[in-house]
Amino acid sequence: MLQIIRYSENVVKGIVATLCLITYCSLALPIYLLPVSGQHHGAPPPAASIGDRNISLDFKTLPSFVRTGQDAEMKIGFVDEKAKKSVNHVTFRMDISKDGKNLLSEFFHSHEGTVNLLFRDNIKSVSPPNYTVGATSDVLTNAWIADPGSPIIVRGGEIFSQLGTYKAVIEVTTMDNDKTDLPQPIKYEFDIPVLE
Repeated sequence: MLQIIRYSENVVKGIVATLCLITYCSLALPIYLLPVSGQHHGAPPPAASIGDRNISLDFKTLPSFVRTGQDAEMKIGFVDEKAKKSVNHVTFRMDISKDGKNLLSEFFHSHEGTVNLLFRDNIKSVSPPNYTVGATSDVLTNAWIADPGSPIIVRGGEIFSQLGTYKAVIEVTTMDNDKTDLPQPIKYEFDIPVLE
């Protein structure tokens, strides 16, 4: 009789565990299957929708207008419009090109949500037009992360070295948690005019 009761207890525990797993999957899985809408050109680009959240790009340059021969600082962050707060633990890939020529393609990360980039010593023609990144390589996100109290420095290359319009593409690959990739990157595209 004692064996029958133990057998019944194990069956009940198995059924409860299975029901918990099914309930968890039915609640968690749809979050990853919600559509993510892409972005298009504009300044600033419209907010991206991920689930019931609208994530907007917060992009600022210092000085306000990028000029050839000057350093350019960029602050890139993301805001959850519904919660009215910054999104933390953001990893994104940034591509910058001009006239179809790719000038920068790197991954950047910030635990606090805002990445500060400083473009320095950009030159008009170097063969090959190399740039270096002054920051720490984060192993977990495989991205550049700023040293405490400093921006990420991109030095050299042809980025913003010539008058004209540069195309920037940012694809967010993680948010809210360093270890969790988004099911589909959120993409923002916009132009950066460079003056003399």
